[in-house]
Amino acid sequence: MIGVIADDVTGATDVAAALSRAGLRTLLSLTTELEPGEAEADAIVIGLKTRSIPVADAVAQSLAALAALRAAGAECAYFKYCSTFDSTPEGNIGPVTGALAAELGAALVVTTPAAPLHGRTVTGGRLFVGGVPLDETHMREHPVTPMRDSSVPRLLAPQVAGEVGLLPLEVVRAGAAAVRDAVAAAEASGVVQLVADAAEDADLDVIAEAIDGAPLVAGSAGLVGALARRRPASGRPASAPPAGRTAIIAGSCSRRTLEQIDRFQRSGAPSYRLRAERGDTAEGLAAGALAWWDAHSGDGSALIYSSSPAAERDAEFPEAGELYERTAGLIAEGLAARGVQRLLVAGGETSGEVVRALRMGTAVVGEEAALGAPWIHDPRRALHLVLKSGNFGEPGFFVDVAEAGAGE
Repeated sequence: MIGVIADDVTGATDVAAALSRAGLRTLLSLTTELEPGEAEADAIVIGLKTRSIPVADAVAQSLAALAALRAAGAECAYFKYCSTFDSTPEGNIGPVTGALAAELGAALVVTTPAAPLHGRTVTGGRLFVGGVPLDETHMREHPVTPMRDSSVPRLLAPQVAGEVGLLPLEVVRAGAAAVRDAVAAAEASGVVQLVADAAEDADLDVIAEAIDGAPLVAGSAGLVGALARRRPASGRPASAPPAGRTAIIAGSCSRRTLEQIDRFQRSGAPSYRLRAERGDTAEGLAAGALAWWDAHSGDGSALIYSSSPAAERDAEFPEAGELYERTAGLIAEGLAARGVQRLLVAGGETSGEVVRALRMGTAVVGEEAALGAPWIHDPRRALHLVLKSGNFGEPGFFVDVAEAGAGE
């Protein structure tokens, strides 16, 4: 069994999709308190919310997740972080990887954010997003983890108590035996975290062959997908959501989510924008949104959103973002109580609050609504969700999911 610790909720669904796509029966848990029956899975993913919290807290929660996975029967561990290497100079990617390695007795950990399927490649240690160096993308101005360098070894070095090395592309393309020799040499020289180049899925397959059986591997969904492809498929078909009305809750302010909102609105489908003023409460905002939903009960799928362009969001009061997140959770609770069975949530922080409010435990990973964004099913009730990272999906994604629900 593969046990995965993901540092945010939408990242957890991305990696769960990669495992399911490889044919593994995959469960997604949004708590470290795993329920009976998890041992029947080929892979278990625990989705945390540790990407931007204090280092000590991220380490403690990650170690708790590791203990839960090992108790459930996981034989190898994978720490999943974002393919754009979202991290500050303090962490949390390096410290969490190091703590997990120490717990598992791993002297060296191979790590890479490469995910060619999503346009993330690493060459010469530099991370490219759609062919553009990371520090020249929108991530340069990220409000929490601004990425001002594209060199993964340089980004990782301040976070690691030990040496960071590079596994260059020419070694990877020399084959699995060459990679094994390079890993052994790096470990002998004192390297504790080895960043691997990979520009194509075939490169990840070579790395996976060379390190298969390692107690700990780290990276984006790309490398764990390659490891999963080396396992036998479960033979069980991925579950699909029922037909019906789709409720969309969007909190991400990413360019792609804003495009998806615009395309949905231009399709003529109803939408409701949350607008918070100082003094507003999450309960009041949610009540207004749910009243609007009830008034449009016969209008098919609908969108409730707080997403806005950066200039508009910057003009709001500082606490608005947290208020919108709490509101999203209350709205999701209200929609579930109304019998909504299809729920699409856009944005990592928004998704985290929604699953907390819904008190979700373990979910079964089903078919993908878009690459890296699978449907997940809460087996305790008739509720299927897509938890989408802000930048995932094509511009017409919201429209496509709504139309699929209406036409199945």
